[in-house]
Amino acid sequence: MKRKIDKTYFKELLRLFWTFFKIGLFTFGGGYAMLALISEEVVERRGWISKSELGDIFAIAESTPGPISINTATYIGTMRLGVFGGVVATLGVVLPSFIIISVLSVIINLVKDNRFVGYLFKGIRIGVLVLILKAVFTFYKDLKKNVLSFCLIGISFALVFFLNVDVIYIILGTIIFMSLTVGIGSAVKKRIYFVRGTPEYYCERVGKPLEKDEYFSKRATELGKVRIKEQSVDDEGGEQ
Repeated sequence: MKRKIDKTYFKELLRLFWTFFKIGLFTFGGGYAMLALISEEVVERRGWISKSELGDIFAIAESTPGPISINTATYIGTMRLGVFGGVVATLGVVLPSFIIISVLSVIINLVKDNRFVGYLFKGIRIGVLVLILKAVFTFYKDLKKNVLSFCLIGISFALVFFLNVDVIYIILGTIIFMSLTVGIGSAVKKRIYFVRGTPEYYCERVGKPLEKDEYFSKRATELGKVRIKEQSVDDEGGEQ
């Protein structure tokens, strides 16, 4: 049984390596250009994670040091097969670039003045732009959009494009702002939702004695969080 498990694990490692090796081999431009292919391989073809999860991974990978494609590969590999899986996925996505650059470094001086090679690189640039735009539009459709997110997009774009603010400050500022926003919002919602009369309140009251007038809350009804229904409570605190 142990040998079977080990063999299955080894096959999964090979599959993980080959998946990210293909991503590294056939995606020109690296970084953001890889996002569309990563989504196609790990979400649509393999079904390892959902688009929502991949969006969160991209956000984490972009907010941590290092190239986003390598960080993403490490994260997905570790999530699927542990630390060793993270190492294998990282090697898979890096190895093609290492091999190609090593070869090009030897022959680049021989072909750099060739006009057909120049046409090739111009074509690759266009392809890279298309891949990046595809990634942007693909994940834009899956993002949860609201007024705050559009405001952050507009402000970030203006700061980078017009004021030349370093992107690292934009990322750090966004992380701090959203952490405060989510923290304060959660505290406010909890104060509103977890008042007497709300379903959330009763979920936390399971197995505990009922208190006087616990079945309704004026504040909860005013906020529209709960509707009052005619009901009575017996002497033992149960609902009739």
